[in-house]
Amino acid sequence: MKLHRYEKNPIIKPDPASEWESLVTTNPGAWYDEQRKEVIMLYRAAGNDIQHVIHLGLAASKNGFDFHRASDKPAVSPVAGTSEGGCFEDPRIVKIGEW
Repeated sequence: MKLHRYEKNPIIKPDPASEWESLVTTNPGAWYDEQRKEVIMLYRAAGNDIQHVIHLGLAASKNGFDFHRASDKPAVSPVAGTSEGGCFEDPRIVKIGEW
């Protein structure tokens, strides 16, 4: 098997207009949703804030390459003053049975 780099890389990149993901989008976890016939991606993102708060974003793609964001808001954000310390790290997706 010979692999080729996708010519439109990166498949998701920071959004300069977004406060929560203007600096970095990275470390995605993805799965194929058989009912929706889509690849769903959970990704790590951060804005250009002093605290460098890490959020998780959600995106989807019909072909596995061209992703659209599910929302202009994060899927998950840390709650200030809790044990997460202001961030989430490296999402992982695991399908167990129907979950």
